[in-house]
Amino acid sequence: MEFVVLPDHPAGAEALALALTPGLPCPTVIEHHSGRPWIVGDWRTDEIMSVSAGPRRLVLLGCATAQPDALAARLGRVRSLADLDDLARLIAGSFHLVASLDGDVRVQGTLSTACQVFYATVAGVTMAAVRPEALADRIGAGVDEERVALELLSPFGPPWPLSERSVWRGVRSPPLGHCLEIDRNGTARTRRWWTPPEPERPLGDGDFVREALFHAVEARTAGQQLVSADLSGGLDSTSLCFVADRSGGAPLATLHYEAHGGRGEDLLWARRAAAELPRARHVVVPPTETPDWYAPFAHTPHDREGPLMFVRARATVEHQAALVASLGARRHLQGVGGDEMFLPSVMCMHGLIRRAPSAALPHVRALRSRRRWSLATTVRTMASAPSYPRWLGAQVDALADERAWGSGAYWEISPKLPPWITADAASAVRRLLREAVAAGPEPLAALPVQHEMIWINRVNGTVMRRNSRIGAHAGVSFHAPYTDDRVLEAVLSVRLVDRVAPGRLKPVLARALDGVVPAGILQRTGKDDASPTLYAGLRRRRRDLLEFAADTRLARMGLIDGAALRRLLTGTHADTRPLMPFDPTLACELWLRAVADPAPTAPTPTFRTT
Repeated sequence: MEFVVLPDHPAGAEALALALTPGLPCPTVIEHHSGRPWIVGDWRTDEIMSVSAGPRRLVLLGCATAQPDALAARLGRVRSLADLDDLARLIAGSFHLVASLDGDVRVQGTLSTACQVFYATVAGVTMAAVRPEALADRIGAGVDEERVALELLSPFGPPWPLSERSVWRGVRSPPLGHCLEIDRNGTARTRRWWTPPEPERPLGDGDFVREALFHAVEARTAGQQLVSADLSGGLDSTSLCFVADRSGGAPLATLHYEAHGGRGEDLLWARRAAAELPRARHVVVPPTETPDWYAPFAHTPHDREGPLMFVRARATVEHQAALVASLGARRHLQGVGGDEMFLPSVMCMHGLIRRAPSAALPHVRALRSRRRWSLATTVRTMASAPSYPRWLGAQVDALADERAWGSGAYWEISPKLPPWITADAASAVRRLLREAVAAGPEPLAALPVQHEMIWINRVNGTVMRRNSRIGAHAGVSFHAPYTDDRVLEAVLSVRLVDRVAPGRLKPVLARALDGVVPAGILQRTGKDDASPTLYAGLRRRRRDLLEFAADTRLARMGLIDGAALRRLLTGTHADTRPLMPFDPTLACELWLRAVADPAPTAPTPTFRTT
């Protein structure tokens, strides 16, 4: 799915002419009430819901649970763009909401960025799009090289709020919880419409979390002939399979990819779950039939939005999309985000000890034992309480320090510079961080544990958005119901004391799905890690990676020392932690190569209007 949104302005037609994207032979045009072009793009019929009430238009692009008649009735009562705030909170799923009220336009995506909005000034008016490169091409925007340096930070790029900046100059996104509003004169502003809930709701039997999860899955299964889902053997993906099977929206097919480099317990748990899902079709893919991590990259196109997180597994994503398509499904569910939503973090204990000290102490003791912390480390971690700007400022001086594994983050996972970054690039990164600190950034939520969950949810949503771009070549989209707005809101609202329980891996998920997932499966307390797959891919592709690193655009730009990077690839490593900084570097390099390749041209498209 790809589209742009235009203002109800005479210059919209000129902007539309600039916005025509090569490769779309016949884009669809949805018009404002005035008859001017409004939404232009390409989507399937099961990806759009469109209603109108007089001069008001509302379109949902993606997966949503709303009913058209009820949506149209509510739209008829709307008098301003702000009136849509309450309506947006009622709809489950993952979608772009686009409205035109008497010519005033509202565009918003999801809190996770699985559906993201980008905007820029084109032909003198504001244009929104789902792809930043579509805007960058139209305004002649270049790559922001300093932003590329920020993308080298591991493990997930720059911290908030620098993570919101596009790598394309002149292209922006609304901040989290904000929508984009475009006036009839073509000017735009962003407005906050969402704030995180306070963690004050008793979990009870988890009914509100269960309801949010079922609605999130039903938004994907409704109207589909078949839906596929990961059945990795882990609790998150396994739980989604049971929810999908129980929802009854579409028949279910499950996929289990056996791990490279060895067999763990995941396959055994996947088989146990499959036996409890007799109506579903189950497919197990042996390692001999799947690509390695770090498989050759040259044979596949790379989208130009920006560096692709976890690019090492791109070939696997392509393989999975093709397999899903061969089964007859177009939507594939994954358990991405379950750990971050339901696994109590260090910062959950940090918040709990301030709200319910007596309830927190047994869990803090268990955490100390599990992490093998000294008493001093435990006290220091639990007592630390810097503001977000102070925490971010402290990261500037610690960017090159060795990561303190297992000591716990505070607001976010501490960003680190790769060992092969040049002095000039490192200096630019520090300067940009100091500028961000000087602006006094507000955290995503007042409590660090809530900020942490919202921030990592955006990381996961970005992964899903980009993976869906890969899957689009096979007509497949990837979905992570755990990252949906309504699910995030439900889990954020749970009291901290209810998020932890002795002997339970993920208490909130287990309580919510008690009776949906068999009790024996909910009792699993761990899962396999991906180290064997990473080692196997690195071992088999080392020569290719060394050739790849021999001449990089990053080195030509003065951002990295190529010799230092090659030393990493030729060394031996007792564990995978030294390899963590390689992923962002690989992602940046592959993206720069994709940007350098000229985009194919296509004939001027014709239009069909709805």
